[in-house]
Amino acid sequence: MQTHFNRAFKYGDGLFETIRVRQGKILFLEKHFARLSKGLSTLQMQDSQKPLSLNNFQEILQDFLSKQSDANLRIRITFFRKGGGLYTPNETDYDYYIEGSPLCQEAFELNIDGLRLGCCTTVQLPIDQLSNLKTTSALPYVLAALEKKAKAWQDCLILNSKGAIAESIAANVFVVKNQKIYTPDLNEGCIAGVMRQNVIEIAEEMKMVLEQGTLVWKDVLEADEIWLTNSIRGIQWVSQVEGRSNILTNKRAKRLITRLNQKVEAKL
Repeated sequence: MQTHFNRAFKYGDGLFETIRVRQGKILFLEKHFARLSKGLSTLQMQDSQKPLSLNNFQEILQDFLSKQSDANLRIRITFFRKGGGLYTPNETDYDYYIEGSPLCQEAFELNIDGLRLGCCTTVQLPIDQLSNLKTTSALPYVLAALEKKAKAWQDCLILNSKGAIAESIAANVFVVKNQKIYTPDLNEGCIAGVMRQNVIEIAEEMKMVLEQGTLVWKDVLEADEIWLTNSIRGIQWVSQVEGRSNILTNKRAKRLITRLNQKVEAKL
């Protein structure tokens, strides 16, 4: 892959999926494919010879996995537009690049020690047709991560252009308050997370009351539990928040991650 011809490198003209593999099996394949398909359509990228289907997406991933020695992996597949052009592309066809790294844990594990969480003041996230996609344009998250590092947090929440909570650096956010679970709506500028979707489905199955809407920092300061979710780590709980002294709990997080692992094991 020559970076000086790569439009993802030059213009951020691409998107990616980060996928967890357990015992050689791809987790949540259909959900990843659905998000990828929407992203390719939004960016007007397509393979003119062989349009991407669920089956050939799976074949691409399985071919990569057949060459790996580890059964439990984090893989990232990046799709980028082929061809030249400046801001105006010459082509709609895409190519892809896959990389993988081994995971120590087979199942999803709740973190033993809760995370320390802050609020990003360096950058805000826009709300537009790209907000829900995992594009290769990641500078807001890089700046947020630099602030997190400087302030010795383990993650931080990023606000949208309206000043409401969108997500964290690499995860969706859930807040438990007064026996009810809240998470930012997709209209608030967050990534349409695969694990976010799974947690919503599991919470509904378990008859937990869940609402998608607008969250502000005051909700975080008043929360009983806070979780960060993504497809690699599953559910991670927050114990400390900048600006509040009391420690949060993880009672519901434990129940949800247990049920998540049960559902995954049932499909292996």
